[in-house]
Amino acid sequence: MLYDDAKVNVLIDDLGKYHTTISTERQNAMDAANKLLAEAWQSGDGGAADAFKQKHNTLMTDLDDLLRTLATGKQHVADALQKAKSTDTKVANDFTW
Repeated sequence: MLYDDAKVNVLIDDLGKYHTTISTERQNAMDAANKLLAEAWQSGDGGAADAFKQKHNTLMTDLDDLLRTLATGKQHVADALQKAKSTDTKVANDFTW
């Protein structure tokens, strides 16, 4: 097949690392937002705290979507590699005498 097993595995590893890094940063952002809202802003409904919460919730939703996309992409790449290897094995077995 026209694929480089080692490079595909590096891609799979990189996607996993990106997922881990973004998950950590997402949690850090959530922790910071909770701390900020608990300690700093008591502006009530419609104030700065409410505006911040809306923007923060949008950010969390976007990060969750990105994490799902990365996880799905990683799985699709891994599945494609396994299918390619399986196909290679089947083709090679066809030439066994």
